[in-house]
Amino acid sequence: MSDAPVIDVDSHFMEPPDFWAAHIEPAFAGREPVGDADRGGATIDGDRRYPTVTWRSRAGGTLATLNAMWAGEYARYDARGWDPEAYVMAADDQGIDQMVLYPSRGLMQVSAWGLDPKLAAGIVRAYNDWAAAFVAHAPDRLLAVGQLDLRDVDAAIAEARRGVEQHGFRGFFVMPEPPLPGVTLERPYYDPLWTVLEELDVALALHNVAGTGLGQIGADRFGPWALPRVAAAFPLESQLTLFSFLVGGICDRHPGLRLVVLESGAGWLPFWLWWLDELYERYEGIDCDELSAPPSELFRRQCFVSAEMEEPHLDRVVDSLGAGCIVTASDFPHPEGTFPNGVRDFAARADLGPTTADAILRDNPRRLYKLG
Repeated sequence: MSDAPVIDVDSHFMEPPDFWAAHIEPAFAGREPVGDADRGGATIDGDRRYPTVTWRSRAGGTLATLNAMWAGEYARYDARGWDPEAYVMAADDQGIDQMVLYPSRGLMQVSAWGLDPKLAAGIVRAYNDWAAAFVAHAPDRLLAVGQLDLRDVDAAIAEARRGVEQHGFRGFFVMPEPPLPGVTLERPYYDPLWTVLEELDVALALHNVAGTGLGQIGADRFGPWALPRVAAAFPLESQLTLFSFLVGGICDRHPGLRLVVLESGAGWLPFWLWWLDELYERYEGIDCDELSAPPSELFRRQCFVSAEMEEPHLDRVVDSLGAGCIVTASDFPHPEGTFPNGVRDFAARADLGPTTADAILRDNPRRLYKLG
């Protein structure tokens, strides 16, 4: 077994409801998100609510059910108010050496249609400042990934540079759903941003969340029901955005860009990449531009996918893609997570073997986030 650190590529802060107010720039004071006291959602700019989903169970399950879980199973961390030391304790309890942290309710902090781009950029800066200060308490154990808002590409470029120069960020995340109607990510508008991320040598993460206000898949069919978004929108939104990077030419034009797809599983990729190759072969020069390599090769060259720790048939995914582009995550402390034994169980998976498990838990995350 390798002695390299075990790296959890996707865990989550439990942000306090008022952190935005403490970090927002004076120009946006009073318009920042205000979090619900029950850890549910927030209100942006006075009247924009998120998430846009509700719980739907005849058994009467509500957010209080999740709060009870957080206060019960996670009592040690909840009692500390989810401070940095609580996360170090949680990492130790799970056998994790380094924990890469994304927001919880903050995942949706710029997810409303029509949000003022200047306000959105200010919200992102406030979050990034807070996240950087949080992980600074345990820099050898905790790593924050910054957020970029894609409404204003110049503002996103400036924030990427600031995040690296001031905070030492090794990656940034965006939601799969583009925030500008009709402007998908392969459009020339975004090329300057991909160039800068290449120059900065940082990872770009696609992170899903149920209940964005950005036309998420399933919203038209299931309305505000949350579970279909998790079940279907997560992998499907990732596929649509990944299409922009692979067939749309982003990876081809920016060979130094590193991309990771989070919280979408991995089992769909072998078929889907094969299908992209088939379509590219048939439609290249007709409905898509020529690439330097088939989409599947571009994925293996530049992309990573976060497999679920308990995901079945992962050995077949490894056989198809190779072990070098797969990572995994605990998703702590979210309900879909694998606390407390997910990492240990994953390391012992007989279908993978220790060499492959080590690559997924240790070596690949180091390459993704350029750690040590």
